[in-house]
Amino acid sequence: MVDTSLRPSDADIDWFGTDIPAEARAVLAELARLRTFEAGDELFREGDEATSFGILRRGRVALRVLVSGRGETTILTVEPGDIIGWSAVTAPYRSTSTAIALEDVEVIEFEGAALRGVLRSDCRLAAVVYPRLLQAVARRLVGTREQLLDIFASQDSAPW
Repeated sequence: MVDTSLRPSDADIDWFGTDIPAEARAVLAELARLRTFEAGDELFREGDEATSFGILRRGRVALRVLVSGRGETTILTVEPGDIIGWSAVTAPYRSTSTAIALEDVEVIEFEGAALRGVLRSDCRLAAVVYPRLLQAVARRLVGTREQLLDIFASQDSAPW
């Protein structure tokens, strides 16, 4: 895992749509840093404290969960423009999956506590970020549900 000292420009913060107000984009760009990972790197582990929130800028990331009797199972592949580490924004701040870089990855990353602090103190920014975060989580839940249905449909018997 390689940290870069580069900050993304506010033009790079287009992950939840191009209609984010310029002022909000500038605040987010100030909080962000670019971070790179090599193929095979673990970005975070299920159950660990979630310390950062990010937007995948380049590459693909597998989200895996521990499934009884199956071990770690990929439940979703995250593509550029989507988020990783949403657990760093919402209590209890624990990662709900393990993230593995499937190829070289670049992430626009926000330190979780700093982002939460800004969102608490800036209602206008929170009003921009939280609906987009919820939309992304909702998309993630639908995708995860579909993947889990595929996994369990291939079993000979019910998992319970």
